[in-house]
Amino acid sequence: MATPRIFISYRRSDTAGHAGRLYDHLKSYFGSDRVFFDVDTIPAGTDFAQKINNELDQSQVVLVLIGKGWLDVKDPAGNKRLDDPRDYVRIEVETALRKSVMVIPVLLQGAEMPSARALPEALSDFSRRNAIRLDDDQWNSDFRMLTVILRNSLGIARSLRDQKIRRYRQIVIFLSLLGVVLAILNQSSFADPSTLLGFTVKFLLVLALGVNVPFVAFFLGSLRQDLDRLSWTIISFAVLGSILAAWGGRLTIWAAFMMVIVAGLLNFTESDN
Repeated sequence: MATPRIFISYRRSDTAGHAGRLYDHLKSYFGSDRVFFDVDTIPAGTDFAQKINNELDQSQVVLVLIGKGWLDVKDPAGNKRLDDPRDYVRIEVETALRKSVMVIPVLLQGAEMPSARALPEALSDFSRRNAIRLDDDQWNSDFRMLTVILRNSLGIARSLRDQKIRRYRQIVIFLSLLGVVLAILNQSSFADPSTLLGFTVKFLLVLALGVNVPFVAFFLGSLRQDLDRLSWTIISFAVLGSILAAWGGRLTIWAAFMMVIVAGLLNFTESDN
């Protein structure tokens, strides 16, 4: 079964810059395999009309980007492009409506939703679709609202970013717990440092806590755009824990204590989004 996709419909002379910006955000959020954007996803030599039709068959949602010139763009002869049945934007919207795909008008540049009387008869149903606005001065908040709608439509629980954050969190917690267990074992008579078993426990302890440091940094970097004081504190505790583990002796039990602090402080770090 094909992956449900988001189809971006736009007119280059109207909203090319906004379309590229939106595509980059959606690709980062949902993955490139879930977003169709003609500039990047139509290979050279491909039948454009056939490709559009095939993509719409696989699309769950069509975003129709509407700028101030979307309705009135004219061809070289002075005729409105939307009045031409062969106009690609008209074909995209008309085909999506006919296929009963969810069509969401996206208003840009302060544009207003066109009325049914201003549209060709074949597109009259488009005027009744509820629109969402993306303003340049509040792009991030408007984009978050759009992603909620798209996630519900596509049946996606988490964005790629959320999945990455969750994966890093799980790795950090696992390595922290492993470090605690190894630090305790390292202090017990079970792992005599003069034996191979004792050396192995010590080596695994240093390795686990040392590897944990970059994962803590990656986790916090994925969670926040700019690391704050709490983030640097967590990273510092992780580094200190790995140093104490490498130092050895009774200090290794403090390495375990550092890992408990790291795992606990992670719960107080919130995402920028």
